[in-house]
Amino acid sequence: MTTQTATLSNKGSTQTAWPQRLGLFFLFLICKAVIFIFGSYYFDVFPTNKNLTFNLAVSAVLLAASLWFKLDKRFNQYWLVAFAFFMASTAYPVSAIFDGWIRIVLGWFAVTTNTSQGLAIEKICEMLLKVIPIFVLVKLSGADFGSVFLKRGNLKLGLGIGALVFVFLGTASFAFATQRFTSVDTLSAAVVWGLIFSITNSFMEELWLRGIFLKRFEPLLGASASVWITSIIFAIMHGFAFYFDPFALSFFTINTLALGLACGYLMMKSDSIWGAVVIHAASDYFLFLAVLANA
Repeated sequence: MTTQTATLSNKGSTQTAWPQRLGLFFLFLICKAVIFIFGSYYFDVFPTNKNLTFNLAVSAVLLAASLWFKLDKRFNQYWLVAFAFFMASTAYPVSAIFDGWIRIVLGWFAVTTNTSQGLAIEKICEMLLKVIPIFVLVKLSGADFGSVFLKRGNLKLGLGIGALVFVFLGTASFAFATQRFTSVDTLSAAVVWGLIFSITNSFMEELWLRGIFLKRFEPLLGASASVWITSIIFAIMHGFAFYFDPFALSFFTINTLALGLACGYLMMKSDSIWGAVVIHAASDYFLFLAVLANA
């Protein structure tokens, strides 16, 4: 076990006074909101959305804070938290810089998001742009991949619960899909490419929004507060989804909050990302077949 991993597994939250934990809770919540809500490229609600200058400035500040905390003994316990925020913040700038090139390459092969195949391929590209920098930065921080739940853990628990949820939502997805799709070919494409889309997106979001934060938050906040922070931001992000009308968005926000809590607690309980990925993929699969795929 590396030094960083040992630090992450230290249950120091029981020694932290509740006013300090409360202050850290809101501070971490604000930091996540700056990255995932105000810096988002998924919607255009705030002036800072889709703003590369803002994203680069946030990343620079977070990197500087990480290095300062690492070198200063008074704040050393916070440096991995700050670095987790930095890791998360790199996703939008990297995507913005390379997304145009990827779209050009996809255009060469006539791949568009007007098809189920195009949606899945685009999601694979997006996942790689977000996940690869996280892999590199985790190693540069001195931690191992287990610190972001990329390990076996209690696989029986995680995949057992995940599989049950996937069967439940997967069969429901087919029930909706058979009513929505009038062509066997488009239904077959949606089923296959929807599965690829769902697994890809769920792995990306579970690592990016939850996996890199939970073990870094837990020693300071405790498990429950850590899960709630990641779930609140996860829900708010989806509360701006473009594929629902405003009335439906309130219900979708509650839906994604519940999903975030379930994935977060299962990730912590199983000490692995894989059960949460399967549950998340089941939800995304339902969404893909019911809403996103072109019928």
